[in-house]
Amino acid sequence: MLAPVKNPGAKSGAKGRQFNPIVFAVASLAAAVILVSLVAIPQYLSKQARWESLRAHVGEIARLAASVVDGDLHRQLLDPANYSDELYKRALAPLVRFHSADPDIFYVYTMVERDGVAYFVLDTAASRDLKTNRKLEASGYMERFDVRPEYNDDWLGQLAAGKTYVNPSFEEDDYGTFLTGEAPIYDSEGRYSGFAGVDFDLEYYFAQEARFRDIAIGSLIAALVLALLIGYGAERYYSTLQSRMQALYESSTRDALTGLRNRLGAIDAVKTLLARRAKSYAALLIDIDGLKIINDTRGHATGDAVIALIAEAIRGSIREGDECARIGGDEFFVFAADCDQTEAMAMARRILAKLAKPSIPLTGANASVSIGVVVLDGVDAEFSRMYRDADHALYQARYEGKSRIGLFVPSVEDTMESPAPAFTG
Repeated sequence: MLAPVKNPGAKSGAKGRQFNPIVFAVASLAAAVILVSLVAIPQYLSKQARWESLRAHVGEIARLAASVVDGDLHRQLLDPANYSDELYKRALAPLVRFHSADPDIFYVYTMVERDGVAYFVLDTAASRDLKTNRKLEASGYMERFDVRPEYNDDWLGQLAAGKTYVNPSFEEDDYGTFLTGEAPIYDSEGRYSGFAGVDFDLEYYFAQEARFRDIAIGSLIAALVLALLIGYGAERYYSTLQSRMQALYESSTRDALTGLRNRLGAIDAVKTLLARRAKSYAALLIDIDGLKIINDTRGHATGDAVIALIAEAIRGSIREGDECARIGGDEFFVFAADCDQTEAMAMARRILAKLAKPSIPLTGANASVSIGVVVLDGVDAEFSRMYRDADHALYQARYEGKSRIGLFVPSVEDTMESPAPAFTG
């Protein structure tokens, strides 16, 4: 049953402000994608930049190691026939001093390539003069180097071409994690004479990366929290907007005086009821008797009171779920689903009975109505037809006098284009 709605927008607004999880989820997800991208992409790029900077640093250390090697002595050692402990020690001494000066270096060594295979020549771990806290295992003179997967197929060719080679990724062994860089060695005549290698400790690098990782995780968490806040704000904005739109719609479909639906609201409500495909539908067209005379003789304030009193009587006479509207200055329309002729007529009589004993007495004015009733089955029900038929019944009721009920009953031969009404008082 329709109740008076003094402020239709308030009710619809409250409904519109309900939390919408779909809007919240979509807005939060979109914000998360954008914010996480803004955080993660720079973090990734900066991490790659730091790694490349480290590789460049290790490459520079390898070049420094190659520069301290006496290229002529090293070239003599490339031929095992020239090997002696004294020559080995003399060639190794500069590398030992270089290695001892940097505690972040694991190994310093030199190599030579023979038929695509690398062999160790010098290794600072073999010297007792090396100052280091690490437990190192020396590689023997001309010991074969078994290439690990970290090395690409062309690393020896790059060194022979005079380029510095740094592994693309770090390596691990029982002593720690390190990055290897290698640089070519030249003798006094500029001839390529092998290469120097440096294994650089990455403990400090990973400690710094752990700090950056904590910052990145914190930034991502902050981005996700901010995304949720943005999603909540978007949902509130959407709900407020929907609430205002619903309030505007309600105000445009409600009669300000009675709180009932107006003509636009009635059409929408009837469409909704017709979509139910009920077994039968009833329509009541209610017209106020002599409203113009009341307005002219007692004033519009009295006329408005009569309208409000009749609206109250109609609301109190229809069933829950029935739709009631004020569709004109002195005209009301009731539309009911699953309502047969007996119930429709009973509804009309209840309206007349309530108006016969009004809840509020009106001095000098009588609140009475004439009612046209039509009932059709669900197959034939159509708003325009039922309104027209109810109007025919109302015309006959008014012809018979005030406070009358007219019932439209089509005959078997009747069609929609030419109905033949029958009436009852």
